[in-house]
Amino acid sequence: MTSLNTEINALNDLGAMLVAQPVFDADKQRYAVELLLNNSISIKGLLLDTSLGNEQLSMYCQAISVQADQYRTAVFVNVSAQLLLSAAKLALQPGRTILTLTGDIDVTPALLACVAAYKQQGFRFALNNSCVNDNILPLLALVGIIRLDMLGSSLAQVEHYKKRYARPDLLWLAEKVETEQQFAACKALGCNLFQGYFLSDALAVDGKKIEPGALKLTEIIRCLFSAEPDINELARLLNDEPAIVMGILKIANSPLYRKTRDVSSVKEMVTRLGLELVRKWVLTYAVLGTATAAAAITVLARAYSAQSIARHWQRTEQQCQQYFLAALISGSDMLFGIASERLLPYLNINPTIFDAIVNNNGPIAQALTTVRSIERSYALKQPVNAQDMPYLNFYAAELSQIQQRLAEAGF
Repeated sequence: MTSLNTEINALNDLGAMLVAQPVFDADKQRYAVELLLNNSISIKGLLLDTSLGNEQLSMYCQAISVQADQYRTAVFVNVSAQLLLSAAKLALQPGRTILTLTGDIDVTPALLACVAAYKQQGFRFALNNSCVNDNILPLLALVGIIRLDMLGSSLAQVEHYKKRYARPDLLWLAEKVETEQQFAACKALGCNLFQGYFLSDALAVDGKKIEPGALKLTEIIRCLFSAEPDINELARLLNDEPAIVMGILKIANSPLYRKTRDVSSVKEMVTRLGLELVRKWVLTYAVLGTATAAAAITVLARAYSAQSIARHWQRTEQQCQQYFLAALISGSDMLFGIASERLLPYLNINPTIFDAIVNNNGPIAQALTTVRSIERSYALKQPVNAQDMPYLNFYAAELSQIQQRLAEAGF
């Protein structure tokens, strides 16, 4: 094997280990992603420091740039002050990279000059709130984002930080936000960016009317996941959904899938992409049309991860679709503001799925419990439970693919 092939394989291996945790703004739209390293044992923040040799550092920078291109957004990357001071070359995209200074930080004239030089190139800097105190005020003046660990900080402490160190151009990122109530409280305190598991809450949806758009989407879902999907029926259902159709036609006619001529109908689209890809793209566009991007990412990652677990358990393809559908319906409160129990009658659903969602019974319910547990650990950057560890890679891979599809869809 040539050295070039070895380098390409190493880069691909590293790219497969990187997963992106989204960072949302106050409207729950994606603002950036934080790159995490999945080593099949745990998921932790990617750190560039002096322990990396020049070749390794170059490989990491290349992989980070690939991720930034794939997600078409800014990326948060942890970096040590020692690495910056070592004059190591960071071959990253300045406009798309937010460097979080971590570890021991000794605010010296040399470090300030170094950070200022990187800022001049277009890099932005962030600091963890654990590093913020009066001794680093000269450095704080060069930083654009303060990251608040909400598992280790109270709302009173957040309020103190903001009163003491706030300035008009300084953004506050509340991370490890676990509940919708905590999200609302942080937002009320003036936090601008958010990261965590706050989307998992079951909303107060009792008595809410099911909107026509939600009912239409349930019809599309039912058609897509029937035992033998009727393409004519799918075409009819999509006739009133021009945004979905135009989006998928754009994908079907992209260089990745284009054959000899463009396609211009739903039937041709299904033939070219295949039913499995059509399902993915229809759901991507449909869900984005009814929910926030944050909710779309959470629910689609849950659904595809449950399907991957079913395949790992060697279920039939029809059963795998049931796992997917059950996980998708379990997030109906996030997607439509409707409790899953109220949505089920409109889907004419398989009794196995109904039992899993309503009564938490059976292997589908077991898979859902596993995915939710991994979801939470991942969002809060906490260790994954030992019993969930075998399925961690499934979740990381599906989440990565979903975010890439959303990026391709213009998100």
